[in-house]
Amino acid sequence: NPYNGGSGSGSGSNGDFGSFQNGAGFDIETAMRARAIHGILGALAMVIFFPAGSIFMRVIPGRFALWIHALAQMIAYCVYIAAVGLGLYLMTNPNTSYHPIIGIVVLVFLFLQPFLGLIHHAKFKKVQRRQIWSYLHIFNGRIFITLGIANGALGLYMAGESNTLKKAYIAVAIVMWVLWMLSAFWGELRRWRASKRGIQPRRKFSDGEAPSAF
Repeated sequence: NPYNGGSGSGSGSNGDFGSFQNGAGFDIETAMRARAIHGILGALAMVIFFPAGSIFMRVIPGRFALWIHALAQMIAYCVYIAAVGLGLYLMTNPNTSYHPIIGIVVLVFLFLQPFLGLIHHAKFKKVQRRQIWSYLHIFNGRIFITLGIANGALGLYMAGESNTLKKAYIAVAIVMWVLWMLSAFWGELRRWRASKRGIQPRRKFSDGEAPSAF
């Protein structure tokens, strides 16, 4: 169990899961399956869905981009909620691991994203420029999704997973994170070039800039 610091009361290779039978009330096999599902859901949300949703916002032309973005981020958040919920169900001693604490912090801050995005959009429609809400939305997403990705690697390390699995996770995470940052840089470059020419950046939405979203 990655959440109890290896202090399980069982014996043998599954000793870390011994506390499940007496504590959480289910057997070792069930706990291991639940832990695997927890890891898969967390990885899908943080490594695939959240970054992909932001990339779609930058590369898909037209109003359709907003709906694809919103759908991807909604799916990502729901999947991540499921991952956190399952992690809490498995957790027997939260005081011995940073992994669940970081996971909950990320969940709370990402909960603010859609509200910050809506405020940003409403304000941008009025003044046609970014304000504090815009930057809160952008950097809140970038910081806490990045933290969530790193927390996934921490979870794999604490769970004692194979080096192959760790390397695969890190490789995919790095590729997606780099693509995400490149798409963000490309979007900012477009804005800068448009501002230099005195053009409002309204490529996607006639009523103002849509939330840049994560």
